[in-house]
Amino acid sequence: MNNQLWGVFILDKSSLLKTIALKGYDVGFGAKKHFATFDMSCKLPDLIALITLTIGVIQLGFDLNNKVNKFLSVILIFMGIVAIFINKYRNSKSDYEMAAVKINKIYYKLRELYYKVKETNSSDEKKLEVYEKEYNQLINDFNETAITQQLVLSDWYAHYKFFVQLEIKWIEEQRPFRFRDKVPLLARYILYLLGLIILIALFCLMLDKIW
Repeated sequence: MNNQLWGVFILDKSSLLKTIALKGYDVGFGAKKHFATFDMSCKLPDLIALITLTIGVIQLGFDLNNKVNKFLSVILIFMGIVAIFINKYRNSKSDYEMAAVKINKIYYKLRELYYKVKETNSSDEKKLEVYEKEYNQLINDFNETAITQQLVLSDWYAHYKFFVQLEIKWIEEQRPFRFRDKVPLLARYILYLLGLIILIALFCLMLDKIW
């Protein structure tokens, strides 16, 4: 139950644990998303430069027909557009790096706070009040630090960074993760579509053999 103490709204132990863990997921994923944007803004321009250079060498060194040349030219134009889009993130990559480092520290402070609350007696309302204030301060720090605008597809990279690189067992105590949590929505749709295509192809092959 929730209790009222000295005019301050206090969460009970189980509610506070759940609240910290759920917010820990948001903060941890947020940190990895900032790291993802930073990594992509650093590495993608170099990768794009390598691809465009390779395509340019192919076009100069080989006698290609018009259709292939047009296709490669379209890829070069597309790569140029992507590079322009990424460039604005590259100019502020240090901001994303600093934000990611700070949010990552907040994540580990939340984890430490979670275990403090876990070891606290449920009846010790004064200590729980102190921990709740500490939690609120950490969340305020997170909200002030986080950058809203992130690079496209940073979610995908952040999923990998969060579920593979980060220690999240303490969050899973309160919020078990399922397949749908670990795989981005668009990636799931692509997997489902590929599965459907394979099933249709197998069905067509079976019908062809029958007839």
